[in-house]
Amino acid sequence: MLASYWYHSSTHENWPERDFDPAGKFTDDTRRRMESMAGPGSVERWAARQKDKALHIGTYEAAIENIFRRMDDQSGSSEQFFLHRVKLRPDSVIQAGVHKEPTNFVGDAYLAEVCGQGVNVYRYVNVHEDPSGVSLAVNATAIHAVQSIPIPLPVDGAHPWIVDATARLTDACSMPPVQPRGILRKIGVKPTSALASEARELEKEVASSLPFTSRTRLDAGFDEAAFAASPTAFPAKLLGLTRLVSDFQAVLDALDSQPWRVV
Repeated sequence: MLASYWYHSSTHENWPERDFDPAGKFTDDTRRRMESMAGPGSVERWAARQKDKALHIGTYEAAIENIFRRMDDQSGSSEQFFLHRVKLRPDSVIQAGVHKEPTNFVGDAYLAEVCGQGVNVYRYVNVHEDPSGVSLAVNATAIHAVQSIPIPLPVDGAHPWIVDATARLTDACSMPPVQPRGILRKIGVKPTSALASEARELEKEVASSLPFTSRTRLDAGFDEAAFAASPTAFPAKLLGLTRLVSDFQAVLDALDSQPWRVV
C-alpha cells in the first residue's frame, strides 16, 4: 500500500503546505473577537487544531468525483482545481484494519482520536466519492512527495465538438429568451436567455456520457457575461472535465510529465 500512488484534488496548487498558517489571513478585529469569546491564546489553539486535521487521499476516481461534488455542492465551478498524485513515505505507520470514515459532522478527522500512538495512516471505506473504495486519512508526516497539474487539462479549440458547441452558443445569442411554462410561469419565474439555455443543454449532453454519480454533479458554471470575450471557453471546459473520466490516461500522462515535489 505504501508503494501505491494516491490522489487528492484541491484548489490549492502547492498542497500540502507544511508552513500553512490557518489564521494567517485573520484581521486584528477577528483575533480580538476570538480572544474575547474564548480567552487569551484561542487563536493559536484554533490554528494548532486546524493543523492537526488529517489530510484525505484516495483513488483517482475519488479525487475526480470530489472535483465534481465541490463544483456542484459548494458552488466551486469558477474555482481553479488541481489534481495531486501522492507518494507516501516508506516508513509511514498504518493503523491495522480498514474502518469507517473517521470524520466528524463538519468532515474533519483527527488521527490522534482514532489511532494508536505514532500512527500516521488510517484506512477507511469512502462512502462519498468512489463509494466502497478505500481512502486514507493521513498526517502530513506520511507524505513524501507530490506531483500536481491544473484541472481540467487544456483542450484544442479546433476540436470538432468545441467548434460545433461554440457555433450553437453563438447562434443562441440572436434567439429570443426562453419563456417559462406551466407552474414556473404562474409563480413568476423569469425568462431565460437562449444563450444560457443552450449552455445548459450542452452540459446535459456531455454529462450523459459520465457515470451516474458524476453525471448529476457536472456543473461547469456557464458565465454568460464572459461569452463574447471567449466563446470557446465554456465548451473547452466541458470537454476538459469529461476527459477526466473518458480519457484518464491523458491525465495520468500529464502527471507523469511533472516533477515530484518533496514535501
